Amino acid sequence: MWTFIIIIIVLIIVKFLYDKNQQRVQIGRQGGMTNKYRTLIDNLMSGHSNTKIFQETADSLSLGVSGAGGITIFRLVQTFGNITIRWKMNSPLFGKHKLKWEFPEYMDQDQMFVQITIDLAKYQENAMNTSPFKDML
Repeated sequence: MWTFIIIIIVLIIVKFLYDKNQQRVQIGRQGGMTNKYRTLIDNLMSGHSNTKIFQETADSLSLGVSGAGGITIFRLVQTFGNITIRWKMNSPLFGKHKLKWEFPEYMDQDQMFVQITIDLAKYQENAMNTSPFKDML
């Protein structure tokens, strides 16, 4: 009985690794993450003149801006049929913040950017409204 369970678990792991490799190959055929998500990346980079790509792998990409005022990073990760985008901000003045989005892989990238922009604006408005310093602003 245990042998059967172990065989099933091993098969599931092998299938997952195979599918993940196939996904990487497919992204490579599409020109890599930078090419596949060019519109979204260009839109995200347009927010600040010092934004740069920090790291790119076969199925992920990190971009953002870093300076004395902190660091803001967008991490794009290709998952099975979706793109997951994580936003993290770490600032000595404003603290740590993060959000996450998941979109269908082939959704219009301009629409993705619009949704991200709307959500970030709402998040920042809520953060300002709950800030202990809101009366000073």
